[in-house]
Amino acid sequence: CGSFANAFGNGVVFPFFLIYLHNVRDIPLGTAGLVLAVSGIASLVGGVIAGALVDRIGAKGMLVFAMLASIIGFGGLIFVREAPEAFALAVVIGIANGAFWPSHASLIAALTERESRHNAYAMQRVLNNLGIGLGGLVGGVIATTSNPRTYELLFVIDSVTFLVYLV
Repeated sequence: CGSFANAFGNGVVFPFFLIYLHNVRDIPLGTAGLVLAVSGIASLVGGVIAGALVDRIGAKGMLVFAMLASIIGFGGLIFVREAPEAFALAVVIGIANGAFWPSHASLIAALTERESRHNAYAMQRVLNNLGIGLGGLVGGVIATTSNPRTYELLFVIDSVTFLVYLV
C-alpha cells in the first residue's frame, strides 16, 4: 500500500514537473531541464550514501528520512519562484529518492520469507506501475497552465502520499 501511494504521488507530479517550472514559473526550458538533471544526480549520490546508512541505522529510519525529505522537497516546489530555489529543492528531492529505494527494498526483504521475496518484489513493481499510471491520469485531469494553483495542488497531493506512506 505504501509503495502504491508513493508511486501514485510520483505519477501525479513527474509528468508535469518540467511544464510547471517552465510554463508556470517562467524558468527557461534549458534551466528547468538542468533542474531535473540535478535531481537525478543527487538521487545517484543519495542512493549510494543511503545504502550504507541502511546497514548502520536501519531501513525504517532511512525510509522515514526519505519520506520527510520528499515532503519537504515536493511540497517546497509550491513556493518556487526562481531557478536557484528549484535547484535546491531538486537536490532534496534527489537525495530523498535515492534514500527511498535501498530502504524500501530492504524493508520488503525483511518483511517477507526468503521463498516469497520474488513475489513481494513483483507485487511492488505492479503496484508502482499502477500507481504511476493512475497518478499521471489524475494529474493530467487536474493540471492546467492557465491556473498555476492546479500545479500547486499536484505537489500537495504528492506530499500527502508521502505522508500516507510514512504513517
